[in-house]
Amino acid sequence: MQEMLKQHINKIVQISHEEFAEIESYFYKEFYKKGKYLVEAGELANSEFYITEGLTASSFLNEFGKKSILHFAAEDEWISDTESFNTGVKTRISIKCLEDTEVYRISYQDKEKLCAVSKKMEYFFRKKSNDTCIMLQNRIMIFMYTNSKDRYDKFRALYPSIFLRVPKLFQASFLGITERTLSEI
Repeated sequence: MQEMLKQHINKIVQISHEEFAEIESYFYKEFYKKGKYLVEAGELANSEFYITEGLTASSFLNEFGKKSILHFAAEDEWISDTESFNTGVKTRISIKCLEDTEVYRISYQDKEKLCAVSKKMEYFFRKKSNDTCIMLQNRIMIFMYTNSKDRYDKFRALYPSIFLRVPKLFQASFLGITERTLSEI
């Protein structure tokens, strides 16, 4: 778990063992059982989660009771409610563990402190934020300009390991289609 986070950071910035020991002190290692929530709608999402093992899904429940999957995150990925984390408003999404999940959790306050003392980590988090914006922009364009079959094919190509681990109902919700439409693809 520890080495995984260090390698993840080293993909963007090079850090020494000493630097990592300091960086790691800002994180909390936690374990969540399948079915538990990292964040529930109506709470404050005051942490970001780096997943070292397991699978999570963020979802939104609209006013008509329809649940939509917004994002999946598995090993070596981050998840949170960006709006709530950065602004302090209550979250509108829930993040549920679809498998037993191990994470490194960092609070907003600790992230701010870490970035204040480490320019490398400030750069790291900025790059991760940029990557997330690019991913979301691509997801929006896929929804705007592709049909359900093309969305399904792109999902399988972009997230092959997640595709095999996620129930069909969740896949359909993520793709913005019904489970019946998914079965016809």
